[in-house]
Amino acid sequence: MKNIGINVNTTKDPDKKMLNFIKKTIHSIDKSVKVKVYENCDGLDKDESAKLDVIIVLGGDGTILNTSKHILDSNTPILGVNIGHLGFLAQVEVNSIENALKKLFNGNYVIEERNMIQCIYDDGNGPKTYDGLNDVVLYKGIKSRIQRYDVYINENFYNTFSGDGIIVSTSTGSTGYNLSAGGPIIYPSLDILCLTPMYSQFLTSRTIVLDNRCCITIAVRKNFKNIFLSIDGQEWIEVNGPNTIEVRRSKNKRKFIKFDDNNYFDTLKDKINFKAKEGEVYEGN
Repeated sequence: MKNIGINVNTTKDPDKKMLNFIKKTIHSIDKSVKVKVYENCDGLDKDESAKLDVIIVLGGDGTILNTSKHILDSNTPILGVNIGHLGFLAQVEVNSIENALKKLFNGNYVIEERNMIQCIYDDGNGPKTYDGLNDVVLYKGIKSRIQRYDVYINENFYNTFSGDGIIVSTSTGSTGYNLSAGGPIIYPSLDILCLTPMYSQFLTSRTIVLDNRCCITIAVRKNFKNIFLSIDGQEWIEVNGPNTIEVRRSKNKRKFIKFDDNNYFDTLKDKINFKAKEGEVYEGN
């Protein structure tokens, strides 16, 4: 490790105490390491990330997702440090940062690859492509009526859903918006896409789990306004129907630093079940 980037969410660490602690800890392990700091992804992109051995992300899951968006096509791994709410994607909690950094420099970690999702939407000026780590969401606005969505899988008609929207998530994103809408939790290494209707009028509307080689086409039936498309919750694009959205597996993958003592089921218990017992509202990632 000779070049390390730190992307910090300044709203989570406004006085830079955590940032400064991490920089100090890194240099106490190896004084020769070059550390470059990025605030809220400013200046961070694919070319910049190629100069780095790892990107340490300080924030919550939203900060990790935002970082992933900025370094699309990059092979540089991310190490998430949770200073947000739940931090389901983060490998490190604040009380174990020093130990985690020692493991990082000693090589006591593995690189975990997570599949990503791709959405193609034509806004009238030609098709635009968006990639995400968690999910693609098609959702009616607050002022919009219940919408009807025709869903096709590999060009074969699957079903029509009347409801608030449609979520297509990766296994990584299954613990986010998908879970809030009643979808299943899916083990993150599984190579799937999960399609979940949002608050449908029909009790028979259920999640379907698909091989992620499938191409999902969602057609908005009527010319309603205030229909929005979201990729990883990072931006909301207004879709004026009738329109068609295509969702499929992305060719990109996202690499994460993973330590041996990070057990997925412990994380699941700590981040979801335990928080629920404590009466906290689960916000997803």
